[in-house]
Amino acid sequence: MINKPIVLIMCGGRSLRLWPLSEYKSKNFIDIFGFSPLELTIKRFLKITPRQNIFLVANFNEKKSLSQIKLINKENIFFEPESKNTAAAILLSVFKLRQRFGENRTMIVSPVDHLIKGKGFGRAMEKSFRAAEQGFICTLGIAPDKPTPNFGYIQLGKKEGEGLFRVKRFIEKPSLAEAVKLIKKGDTFFNSGMFIATLKSFNREFKEYYPFYLEFFRVFNCSRAGDNEIGRLYKGIADVPFDKAVMEKTKLACVVKDSFYWKDFGSWQAVAEVLPKDARRNVRKGDVFCCDSSDNFIHLDDPKKKVLALGIKDIFYIEAKDYVLLANREYIDNIKAALREFKSNRKR
Repeated sequence: MINKPIVLIMCGGRSLRLWPLSEYKSKNFIDIFGFSPLELTIKRFLKITPRQNIFLVANFNEKKSLSQIKLINKENIFFEPESKNTAAAILLSVFKLRQRFGENRTMIVSPVDHLIKGKGFGRAMEKSFRAAEQGFICTLGIAPDKPTPNFGYIQLGKKEGEGLFRVKRFIEKPSLAEAVKLIKKGDTFFNSGMFIATLKSFNREFKEYYPFYLEFFRVFNCSRAGDNEIGRLYKGIADVPFDKAVMEKTKLACVVKDSFYWKDFGSWQAVAEVLPKDARRNVRKGDVFCCDSSDNFIHLDDPKKKVLALGIKDIFYIEAKDYVLLANREYIDNIKAALREFKSNRKR
């Protein structure tokens, strides 16, 4: 158990791409699949490491909900006073975990909204652990099944070992046309958003590249790092993702390749691909009858309501308590921009 990896699951984000359900719950608990994405993620890593090695970093607002998760030790949950993106969440956790474990343990950082199957995942982890021992910070490269503007991409560089490559460059959510060109090259993969390195390597690269490292250092080394001190710290730092803060700058970024099923279900389009469908490829949740309709996604939150879908195709209809999303499949990936405009107009 001593040499087993630490796992840090990032639970802080609300997924605007799953609006309107995300208006009421974070993606940790949106039970579109009939199960909690967070519990699914914890169970995946329990196959790799014992329960006491699994940690969550989350927003303080979800303390009540997270305290009810029986799969995790309550002392293994780190709460942020507010969301300042993944760089701050990971560094906060690194400082806390170094105090507990020292510097030499390997840590896996994972999002909460992935569906992963296949033995290749375990092989990829083993390759990553070996690379982490050499001082690299690894991410997993996922072979693209189709071009999409919804994910970040990684272009491979020099080969460092079996299934291990240096990162040539990161491409953050390219246009669809650019994504098509990237995939045709054959050396470009989806960025899984998982990171594997020793606590020492995480700390060293944060110190080198993250502009707010000293602020964290002062809090954790010059005080008891209580809630008030951490709250003041968070008010003074910028909202920056780990990819931008460290991974795009470090000279030790590597990609591990292997073959396994991976799906990011943080968007309605991705959810629609994963859920079971009827004979005409409709996804239905609730009392929904489809007549001469195909390739639709209809989700009812109210069990008393009944819907007749007549002669429609490629429509997303998601109903929540106070909101309804109605979208054509062609436009569903534009939801974040449309939602900003929608909420801005409602304030006028």
